[in-house]
Amino acid sequence: MIKKNYEVISQCYLFNGLEKEKIIELCDMLQPKITPYKKGQTLFEEGEICSALGIVLKGKMELSTFFISGDVSNLITMGPSDIFGEAILFSPNDHYPISITALSDLEVLYIDKPTLIETMEHSPKFLENYLGLLSKKLLFFNDKFKLLSLSTIRGKIAHVLIKLSKEQNSSIVKLPFSKEKMALHICTRRPSLSRELSKMKAEGLIDYEKSIIKILDYDALADELF
Repeated sequence: MIKKNYEVISQCYLFNGLEKEKIIELCDMLQPKITPYKKGQTLFEEGEICSALGIVLKGKMELSTFFISGDVSNLITMGPSDIFGEAILFSPNDHYPISITALSDLEVLYIDKPTLIETMEHSPKFLENYLGLLSKKLLFFNDKFKLLSLSTIRGKIAHVLIKLSKEQNSSIVKLPFSKEKMALHICTRRPSLSRELSKMKAEGLIDYEKSIIKILDYDALADELF
């Protein structure tokens, strides 16, 4: 099982900086279980107990949250070597605050909490990587909170574009997702997103063609965040 999935497992953040022999040794200690899912199948509903850490081996899945209004926000899409459940597993409230759905046929490797703790005690580097992973997720959800706290669609678009501009070190950014996914990301509908993008283009804040957006007035865009 480990040899078959070694390439994906070795790219997982938990095993950063570890030699192949050490990774195989730790995987033997972790005694992981692999569960397959079909496209469209729900792995976990919001409110279900998280009893194990998961690592995606094959396929893609989506983490989403639903609002009373009926709107849905896509928090993140995960693929091979991505990890989920690492923070909830050790929380006093160990219930999933989101829903997880398979976007394609999927395989997930699960590791239970007692085995994780034993492995952390055995390998300081594994523990260091786990803490680093928690830190990265904290920063990600802090950014997501800032995004969702903005009251206007334009403000949310500005937040996404400025973040992408910094990451890509350019005023011309390539969207890493479709317009449909972007609408879900900022918790709105595709027509509303398209209308606001058109208005921003007409006002000279941005220009765009398909998935490429050029920021024309960075200061005006930044003002939309306040």
